[in-house]
Amino acid sequence: MIDFLGIPLLVAIVAGTETGRWVAAGWFSLGWAALVAVLLVRGFRRLRGTTLTSPCLWALLSVAGLASTAAISLLGDAVSGDVASPHVNLSAWRFATASLTFCPLMAVLGAKRPQDRGWQWVVLSLWIVVVWPAAQAVVLPLGMRVELFIAWKLFLMGLIAIGLMNYLPTRHAWAALWVAVGQAVLFDEFLGNFAWLSPEWILPVGLACFTCAAAHVSRFRKNDKSATQLESLSHRWQNFRDNFGAFWALRILGQINQNAEVRKWPMRLQWSGFVTEDQQPTEARLAELEQQMATLLRRFV
Repeated sequence: MIDFLGIPLLVAIVAGTETGRWVAAGWFSLGWAALVAVLLVRGFRRLRGTTLTSPCLWALLSVAGLASTAAISLLGDAVSGDVASPHVNLSAWRFATASLTFCPLMAVLGAKRPQDRGWQWVVLSLWIVVVWPAAQAVVLPLGMRVELFIAWKLFLMGLIAIGLMNYLPTRHAWAALWVAVGQAVLFDEFLGNFAWLSPEWILPVGLACFTCAAAHVSRFRKNDKSATQLESLSHRWQNFRDNFGAFWALRILGQINQNAEVRKWPMRLQWSGFVTEDQQPTEARLAELEQQMATLLRRFV
């Protein structure tokens, strides 16, 4: 029986060689991927019945793609560098699987019934567009590495920024930052090697960032227990804002405040929740507000 305390020493010895570093990084990657998958499955169960199930499934698919890259490294195909096998262009494979991480956010941007199911074809189309440089590298006779023009690099950085901006104003800001850092690390070899990471450690570091993001999101639970009906509506709004991001939250906020202006309600919706004006809202006004929120959010939750 191997002493448990001797495992870190064994890993350190194996990681001392180039092959050992790829093997160690591969196992670390699979471990992080398994942990992210568990957290995503738990999140999928909580989100069942909402339009966020599709983004969660895309996230699981992206993790599976990244785990397949780790599995290839454990099989020995990644040890020799860029194009290690005549059957697998690893540069293109890494680029294609990393591009899957953009799909969950794109799915969130279309998470409104009834078009949310058809929107998944838009998500798939985005992925096909993003992986076009990888497809070009594969069809070349020599199976060259993926090389990006400056415009394509700006396109990738823009996709990373969109996801970050959508959730930065919410309670999931730290999770959005972790995801953005993880995506930047995964695309490091294609964007200019700014992270100064060895090639074998790019995947485990990226998956570790995604694990931190998933763990941060899993900390939050719905809490609708409030002293007043208006506070309960504010908590409902906050849950929607944090889960769906600023894109959809701003649209719902505008619609509610526009209706409040027309109906002369003494309350307005701000980013943090509902606030009242000079007079307190009556039960009839609160009932109207609750009905409108239920109508607007029915297309999402």
